[in-house]
Amino acid sequence: MKILRVVSDLYPSVVGGIGIHAYEMSKLQAKMGHEVTVYTSRTNSDLKKERIDNFNVIRFEARIIILGNSIMPDMIFSLMKNKKDFDIIHAHSHLFFSTNLCSLIRTVGSAPLVITNHGLNSQTAPEWFQNLYTATGAKLTFGAADKIICYTETGKQELIDLGLNPQNIAVIHNGINTDLFVPGKKDSQNNMQLLWIGRFNRGKGVDYLIDAFKLLNSKNPNLKLLLVGRGPDRERIEAKIQDLKLDKCITLKDVVPNSEIVKLYQSSSVFVLPSLEEGVPRTILEAMSCGIPVVCSNLPQLIDIVKDGGFLVPIKDPDALADRVSEVLSNESMAKKMGQIGRENIITNYSWSDTVEKTVQLYSELI
Repeated sequence: MKILRVVSDLYPSVVGGIGIHAYEMSKLQAKMGHEVTVYTSRTNSDLKKERIDNFNVIRFEARIIILGNSIMPDMIFSLMKNKKDFDIIHAHSHLFFSTNLCSLIRTVGSAPLVITNHGLNSQTAPEWFQNLYTATGAKLTFGAADKIICYTETGKQELIDLGLNPQNIAVIHNGINTDLFVPGKKDSQNNMQLLWIGRFNRGKGVDYLIDAFKLLNSKNPNLKLLLVGRGPDRERIEAKIQDLKLDKCITLKDVVPNSEIVKLYQSSSVFVLPSLEEGVPRTILEAMSCGIPVVCSNLPQLIDIVKDGGFLVPIKDPDALADRVSEVLSNESMAKKMGQIGRENIITNYSWSDTVEKTVQLYSELI
């Protein structure tokens, strides 16, 4: 099968959940014997064309970047030229210009189009703009797709409420490699570190995490917090940490290769994700697969995933966040049980190979 994957940003050039998802899916589909090509954005250091892990990558210049969205006008000419050279076109997230282009091309005739919904709402756009786009551009973009993939039934219902045909929506869970993300050996120092991994933008709720950590640190000065990632708000977060005099107990790391990130989970005792908006973040799945309790925002699509593998807290509530983290840290037996339940849940319900196989099966049904 000839597969064209279209994604705004691709790992390892850009580290983020969607980019890693697209990279890992392309790699495994190529390993399964499919011919995979990826269209994505190009940074100054990237080659325009290269072959990675047995799939082809073609990059286009981002002429403008708006709210983290790479605008690549040259991509439209390539899509027009090659619109029928593939068996399937799979675009990721309706929030990106690249996916909008795929929908436009589909309306004038192209290979069948699949769009994965990685979360309905943007973490960077103002609320008024998001509401306007959801009612107009998002509906048009999704409406052009032959099939829409959602991670959860909650995500599917959001699209049905938007007026989209439920027959065109498939639920395929997100997944991770449970043979790579495994529990590690614990020592007495592990219960002294909290972990957050993501992109520094306001939608990730890092401000509330810092405020919660301030409360926790006042009672436990030995507690550490590790923040991993890049993003437009990183410098502002660094300044806030300095202002609160937390720089000696909060460490910021830049990008960590996906192959090495397992050690970060294994050396931490709680993974914290206080996002205001999310799809189904890979980081939650990875942490739970490593047997780490999670404390994250009480978002509808995360309820069935977290279950008894951690705690859900209201968004924008540093007090509740601090209370739940403190509860995990102070109860070793509960934390261990949460880790075991979380690991079992991921193994049973969120296998990466199962995700990719079901996606390929969906392609076959459209061809």
